[in-house]
Parts: sequence; C-alpha cells; structure tokens
Amino acid sequence: MSQLVEVRAIVRRQVLERVVRCLNDAGIPRLTVSKGHAVGEAVAADPAHFGEEGVAYRDVALVQCICSRDRCAMVTELIRRAAHTGQPGDGIVSVHPVLELTKILTGDTGLAALA
Repeated sequence: MSQLVEVRAIVRRQVLERVVRCLNDAGIPRLTVSKGHAVGEAVAADPAHFGEEGVAYRDVALVQCICSRDRCAMVTELIRRAAHTGQPGDGIVSVHPVLELTKILTGDTGLAALA
C-alpha cells in the first residue's frame, strides 16, 4: 500500500480561506486550490443557482494536497471541520493513493519530494 495519499476536497467558496488557514496552521503548507462548479440535487433545488442556459450549478473550490498516509485522517478531519456549515452542499473529501511522487526541482521521490 502506498505511503503517500492525495486528499481532495470540494468545499463552498465561502469557507475556502478558513480551510486553507486551518491546514496551514496544522503544518500542511502546500496546497493546490482551483475553482469549480458543483452540479447536483442540493444545487438544483435552489433557483438562485441557475446559469444562463438553465443549468443549475454552485461555485465551489477544490483543495488538493499530498501527505503521508499517517496524516490523512487528520487532514480529512481538519477540512471537514473547517468547511462545515451544516447546510446541504457543504462538500466532500476523498482520499486517493499516490503511486509515485517526484519533485521536479530536485528529482527527490516519495516522502522526500514533500520536503
């Protein structure tokens, strides 16, 4: 089993700053953040989220980080707590094994590539 995992979260844009700050405070300084659009039942139920062509979507943020497997549960819980609003559409967190990791600058691999 891989010793590295990628944690991916889809969260409301309104909580993104809180999620990033929480992860930084916990020693997870390297994140990738992207803009995205969520489509689903919770979004379709709210007419305020309909786009120009009648497709319902909500703007969301995607947060990704790679960490050691032993930190995965902590990272997931930090994201869950920071992103929680108690409303439908709070988001999801998923965890994926990382088969290989190479730092482009140094050629370091595995855990050493995270340093």
